[in-house]
Amino acid sequence: MRKGISNFMDWDSIGCEVAGTASDGLEAIQFLRHNHVDIVITDIKMPEADGLAVAKFVFENLPDVKVILLTGYADFKYAQTAIQYNVSDFILKPTNKKDLFSSVKTAQQKIIAARRHTSFAEEEFTFLKDQLLQELTTGPFSSELEERLAQFQLPLDCYFIAAFQFIPFENDISSLKKIIAEEKQNTYCYRYNNLMITIYFSEQPCESVPSYILDSCKEIAAITFALDSRQAAAGISRCHSGAASFSAAVSEAIHALNLNFYSESNIALFSDFSNCEKCDLTAENSLDLFRFESSLNNWLFDDASCVLSHMIAKFKSNFINSQDAKNICAQIYYICCRVLIKKDGSPPEAVYLDRIHHSSDIFTLEQAINQLMAYTKEHFIRTIGGQNRLIENTIKYIHENLSNPLSLENIADHLHISSSHLSRTFKKTCNESLTEFINRTRIEKAKDYLAHSDILSYEIAELVGYNDPAYFSSIFKKYTGLSPTDFRQQSKL
Repeated sequence: MRKGISNFMDWDSIGCEVAGTASDGLEAIQFLRHNHVDIVITDIKMPEADGLAVAKFVFENLPDVKVILLTGYADFKYAQTAIQYNVSDFILKPTNKKDLFSSVKTAQQKIIAARRHTSFAEEEFTFLKDQLLQELTTGPFSSELEERLAQFQLPLDCYFIAAFQFIPFENDISSLKKIIAEEKQNTYCYRYNNLMITIYFSEQPCESVPSYILDSCKEIAAITFALDSRQAAAGISRCHSGAASFSAAVSEAIHALNLNFYSESNIALFSDFSNCEKCDLTAENSLDLFRFESSLNNWLFDDASCVLSHMIAKFKSNFINSQDAKNICAQIYYICCRVLIKKDGSPPEAVYLDRIHHSSDIFTLEQAINQLMAYTKEHFIRTIGGQNRLIENTIKYIHENLSNPLSLENIADHLHISSSHLSRTFKKTCNESLTEFINRTRIEKAKDYLAHSDILSYEIAELVGYNDPAYFSSIFKKYTGLSPTDFRQQSKL
């Protein structure tokens, strides 16, 4: 009968397959200990252990498995015991195919219904747990929240918080949640706005972030990039103890995430930034941008590059908000466009602006700015054709000798060319006379001294090549509309 049921019935037709057979109850129990089975069909009368013993084992150890009992004994005591062990069905022999298939189908339906109920229950449980964590994140801690935590068995005795997001920013983070959940670390994750917050449970307090958490974050980032070429950034809090500090821990992780722009690995630790102070560099940035444009207009490419290096260094040391840093660099792009257009050159392509806006960290942004500077310098020089070396050497000599007497003749002598050739070439290339350029350059340098130093006005006059303070004051007012004293006072406001 066992061979007939297992080998000669079309189980495929009702979506079943035979997992195995056993010749007695003990053999069946041993098989069930080591193999996955959904439905057991067993006779009651067997040697060693009978079908009721099998049903009892299943009831006590495998509650999701359904048992169908076959018996030739229409005894109520057997049926009563079968009910006690939650047997799915009780079929009298001789058994026909139709009755057995019907019984198996009924068992299938019970299994599917139970699994569906379990799935719904798990989803509801997860929803309520996530809702509780949302409340812990945004609201004040209370005894009521503490009681609910105990119900959900969330051990917040000692933990770290990691906040994850996509770079560039994206709203759909469902794939990120799946990756974090499948890492199977000692963690729990939930969605907060457009971030994925992950709790890393720890056995004891730690001063620094354990290596297993860092490795986990790196693994999550690597899997994310391998699956769909998207970068995942993480910010990690300090170690916290107790549910009362949960909100603070999440805030630390998000703060670190916001400063992730300054981390080469896209994993930022709050402890690295906890001592930094927020500062407003708006005025300084405006002045730096002015100096950058002035340096480009005056062919001072080394000075322009120094200004850019100085700005990037300030971003790094002050952890300027990443979006603010990108906006400032976008202004640099537009300055380069303006300067090149003024020289009848080709402005940088929009791809340079795209690189700025899509920079994932400060190092990528710095590289984008350096590439933009290289393009600007190359095309700036190209606009003046074969005379570029002469003009570049002329401007360099002027800036290096601002405090000395500068005339067309002594500059031409220094460059070993005729003064008439220098005058014609400079005027044609730079659209102004050499004398006009020298005066304007001296005044620009004087403005810098007046705004950023306490050097007296007559001393500044000498530093920029004017021996007569009265003449210096007159020239300064001609170019700026203000006396040196008035300009200094206005720059201090």
